[in-house]
Amino acid sequence: MFQHEVVGYCVNMLGDKTHGDEVAQNVFLAAYTAMGRFRGDASVRTWLFAIARRQCWKAMKQAKRQESFQPPEPVQMQTSPEHDLLELEEEALWQRRQDRLSHGLQRLKKRERDVLMMYYFTRMTYAEMATKLWMGVTL
Repeated sequence: MFQHEVVGYCVNMLGDKTHGDEVAQNVFLAAYTAMGRFRGDASVRTWLFAIARRQCWKAMKQAKRQESFQPPEPVQMQTSPEHDLLELEEEALWQRRQDRLSHGLQRLKKRERDVLMMYYFTRMTYAEMATKLWMGVTL
């Protein structure tokens, strides 16, 4: 139900599509195993994104410990004969914007990045954001 939003959140938090996809899978696995402990104090969406936030933080901490986390490499565009020049220019512009956004998000502090991600990418209300950031969600 929230698959695309959770994957997008994880990818943008981590700045890497492959790593984000893997962490998103861990989010759904963690949610499945903790489902019996869900108290219903918050919406399922809020609970799920709290798990996503924690899984992303865990992945970032682990990457720092291993010193293997690198800024995302620019994605090489695959061109094909059917693309016309305008489409290629639009794709290149979109990719540059995505790269700048991803790099900018990675430079923010965790809490600042979380707030932006929750507001713009998951469309959370301010109340849901406050619940996740300041009151915490128990798994």
